[in-house]
Amino acid sequence: MKKIKQTVADVLMALTLFFMGAEAYQGASLGVFVMDNGQLLNVHTLQETVADLLEELGIELEDRDSISTPLNAQIHRGMVVEIERAYPIFIRINGQADLIPFYTLPSKPVVSIVADFSAEQGEYETFIFDPTIARHRPNRWEIIYVETIQWQFRYEYDYLAYERIYEESIFLPEGVEELYQEGQYGTLRHVYHVEYIGGQEVHRIHARNEVVEYPTPEIIHVGVGIPIGTRISACGEVFRYSRMMLVESTAYTLSYSCTGRRPGDPFFGVTASGMMAQVGVIAVDTNVIPFHTRMYVEGYGFAVAGDRGGAIRGYKIDVFFDTMAEALSWGRRHNVRVWILEDY
Repeated sequence: MKKIKQTVADVLMALTLFFMGAEAYQGASLGVFVMDNGQLLNVHTLQETVADLLEELGIELEDRDSISTPLNAQIHRGMVVEIERAYPIFIRINGQADLIPFYTLPSKPVVSIVADFSAEQGEYETFIFDPTIARHRPNRWEIIYVETIQWQFRYEYDYLAYERIYEESIFLPEGVEELYQEGQYGTLRHVYHVEYIGGQEVHRIHARNEVVEYPTPEIIHVGVGIPIGTRISACGEVFRYSRMMLVESTAYTLSYSCTGRRPGDPFFGVTASGMMAQVGVIAVDTNVIPFHTRMYVEGYGFAVAGDRGGAIRGYKIDVFFDTMAEALSWGRRHNVRVWILEDY
């Protein structure tokens, strides 16, 4: 009997201590309210932050879920933490068959949902929708129909006509025309700023024109040279010519400084063609004027190509004079006209 009384006393003592500890715990803990997707929880906690409280309660947040209080906020008595859970809807773009799942919050209207969806595309696309549903809050699995709206540059091309230019040429007989340069069309690009809705063009603005390639003018040479049959000899003879060219002219004599030979040298006075050097024999580049070609040199007279020299390359000639004084007087002349006679 005495043993039973002792056991009952021990149990009563334990219960007393338990309730005393519970009261102490209640006094030290903080009472907060957690509203999780419409379900209200009244809890007491010793945790310090909202994040710790949720972990204690085993509550996890998904990516698009919303919580009314920052996770690092300090717990205080009577705090209300509201959690709004996202649910799926579908987005259909430009009437395509594929549906794009998208998670949103029940409190968000269509206008906010489309703005969120556009921001996540990362392609600088903007979407429009039926404005009558802007404030509508879609239900779970509801389909929202949107269309893309885009502005893009569009290019169209035109030809630029080339100009025809007539230039006088002393290389052609008077009145003769010759195509010197073919004309080429240029390219003009028209730049438009085009608006597309749902992939269809609905509006365009002409922004500017750009020249991609300028045209090349057509150049026609019109002869103003001495007409065929014109008297070009002071001796009264009439000669016809096949062509006329502009050359650079120098002069030479039989001096050692010009030929590198002195009297007594077996080749003194002999030209490269075998002719004897004399007035009327000139040195040429035979790739331009062949040996024995007869010509008329402006300011010099009739001549024949009979020599060549190391410095005579291209459109250059070296005319012969008997004396050094005459050669020095001739000097170096540019743009000397030379008529190649037609009978040679």
